[in-house]
Amino acid sequence: MRIGVFDSGLGGLSTLLACLRYLPSAEYRFFGDVAHAPYGDKDPQVVRRWTAEAYERFLAAGVDAVVLACNTATSAAAAPLREQSPVPILGLEPAIKKALDVESGPILLLATTLTVRGDKLRALLQRMDGAQQRVRAVACPGLMEIVEAQTTDWRAQAESYWRERLLPHFVELRPKGLVLGCTHYCWLEDAFRDWVGPGCRVYDGNDGLARHLWRRLYGTEAPAPGALPQVARVQLEFSAQREEKTQQASAWLASRGVLVERAGMARPRPFTRG
Repeated sequence: MRIGVFDSGLGGLSTLLACLRYLPSAEYRFFGDVAHAPYGDKDPQVVRRWTAEAYERFLAAGVDAVVLACNTATSAAAAPLREQSPVPILGLEPAIKKALDVESGPILLLATTLTVRGDKLRALLQRMDGAQQRVRAVACPGLMEIVEAQTTDWRAQAESYWRERLLPHFVELRPKGLVLGCTHYCWLEDAFRDWVGPGCRVYDGNDGLARHLWRRLYGTEAPAPGALPQVARVQLEFSAQREEKTQQASAWLASRGVLVERAGMARPRPFTRG
C-alpha cells in the first residue's frame, strides 16, 4: 500500500502521524511544496495548479490514494481533482462538525485566509444546523510561517501572535471549542490547550481524515487507532530546500517517536518546543 501525502510545508506531517496510527505498515510519500508556501494567501486558481502538479507526481509514483494534508489545498483543488482521478483523493477539512456535535456553545475556527474566504467553508457551514450562528472563522496570516520556520524563539512568537491577534476574538466569543483549521497549527496543539484553558476543547481534523482513508481503502469502519510505529517507511520530498527540510521533517517525526526508514539519512536536529 502506497499513500501520497501533500502539504505546502511541514504541517501535514501531523496528518501523516494520524495515518500511521491506522496504517503503520503502508509506504508513504510526503511532498511539501515549500517553494510556493504559504498557500493561505495565494490565489485559489494558482493553489489549484500547484496541487494538481503534486497529484500528478503521486500518480507517477504509483500511489493507491492521495491525502491533501492541507486545508487550503483541499478547499481550492479537491473537488476538480476527484472528477477524473483513478485513486481516492482525501482532503482535510476543519473538524467543525465534531466540535458542534460535542459542544453546546460558540466555536472559534482558526484557518488560513484562503480557507476562511473560500466557497468550500461557506458551503460547509451552510450545510450544518446552526453553524453560521455558532462558528466564527478567523484568518491567521503569518501563523503558519512561524511554525514552519522553527526559529529559536518560535514558541514565544506564536504566543505573542495568540495574545495580540487571536485572544481578543476568544475573549469576545468565549468559545467552548477551538478548531485548528491548518495542519501547521496542530504542532501548537498543546500550547493552544494551555492558552484557552480547561473550559474550551481543541479540535483538529487529522484523526477523522485518517479514519476516512481506512474506509476508502478497505471499505470497512476503521479500527481503534494504534500506537505510532517506531520506524515508518516515508519518502520525504520537497520542492525547495530539500536537504534542510528533509532534516527538519525527520526531526519533527522523531520528536513523536517515529524514525524515518531512509537509506543514508543523516542524524536529524532535535525538534524544539520553545
